[in-house]
Amino acid sequence: MTTTASSRAEFFELPLGTAELAERARQAAAGLADRAVEVRRHLIDHAEMHPELREVFRRNGWSALGVPEPTGAGNLLGLAVVLEAFAAEGMVLWLPVLSAAVAHALSQAGPEGAREHWLPRVAAGSAQLGMAATESHSGHNLFGVRTAIRYDGEHFVVDGVKRITSALDVVDRVLVFGRDGSGYTCVLLDPRAPGASATEIPMGFREGVRQFQLDLDRVVVPAEALAGERGRGLAVMWPFTHVERALTAALCLGTAAYALLRATDRARRRSIAADRPIGVHQAVAHPLAALHARLAAARLLVYRTAARIDARADQRTVTADINAAKVLAADLAFDAADHAMQVLGADAWDERTGWRDVFLDARLSRSGPISNEFALNHLAQHVLGLPAD
Repeated sequence: MTTTASSRAEFFELPLGTAELAERARQAAAGLADRAVEVRRHLIDHAEMHPELREVFRRNGWSALGVPEPTGAGNLLGLAVVLEAFAAEGMVLWLPVLSAAVAHALSQAGPEGAREHWLPRVAAGSAQLGMAATESHSGHNLFGVRTAIRYDGEHFVVDGVKRITSALDVVDRVLVFGRDGSGYTCVLLDPRAPGASATEIPMGFREGVRQFQLDLDRVVVPAEALAGERGRGLAVMWPFTHVERALTAALCLGTAAYALLRATDRARRRSIAADRPIGVHQAVAHPLAALHARLAAARLLVYRTAARIDARADQRTVTADINAAKVLAADLAFDAADHAMQVLGADAWDERTGWRDVFLDARLSRSGPISNEFALNHLAQHVLGLPAD
């Protein structure tokens, strides 16, 4: 029997349920698209998700998608397509990335008490979780952290300084990664606890959230707030980073799609000479066509990687894929936003349009939540087998 081209192509489509989910997300995002700037500002100004956005997530159960079974849907691919859909309408939703990544880490590393307490709340959208890992002297090098987490037999005591910590004004707990003398340990710390001090870093509300430095001076953390096991904090961080990078890549896909669509529409309509649209010029058209091709390829890799995480695939394979996906998607988002700025001209600089935030958020994605250089280091050393020095 001859297999047609269309039936062969179906092997590369999203599963039916996920495709339907993506369509619902696109429709919901489109309904809020004309208020994208308002949606972004609401979280910044009121330390809460925009009420209509929160209701959309609650009604559709989307907060549960990033929470593995048995308390959630355990559908990271589903959450990826939802976040991509909103980013494709100019709404980069960073807070769900953090909560899903921490929830995933707790589901993998435990302990059971933390799973039972936090996962149902994250799945219901009633709790938000953040991360405090990076420090000014070590950046993304987790092995260089100096924050001390000491256990005295009854509780933990935390001392240190965490730099570039997102949404401390919103999250209920922040996952703090530090040294405990014999290794690394993670605890879920209340950023409003005595001894914890958050100082906002004026970064222009990148990714729609406030950024902070978190100073920790002998902060007492209950023993039951342990994440994972004492001395095995890296077992918490690895699943966190996998989900964080996968969802970051999904946001980048959406940003690239948003930039490409708006730039293409402008290239069709804008005429500055001889009543011919600027899209007739190859200097405008070819970069847009190349971005389209890159978006199609990057989307396949990001979707496959998210599906592999859902399927608990081999960790070495997942780590290689997720670093490749993050690099490709971040570079794509930046290049798409940059070219869109060029096509849109002076209108892109109008603060009311939100385009400067799109551009700067896309640029940030190349530096965080892990720099492209760190991701490339992993690929060079652990996939290509090149020497570390």
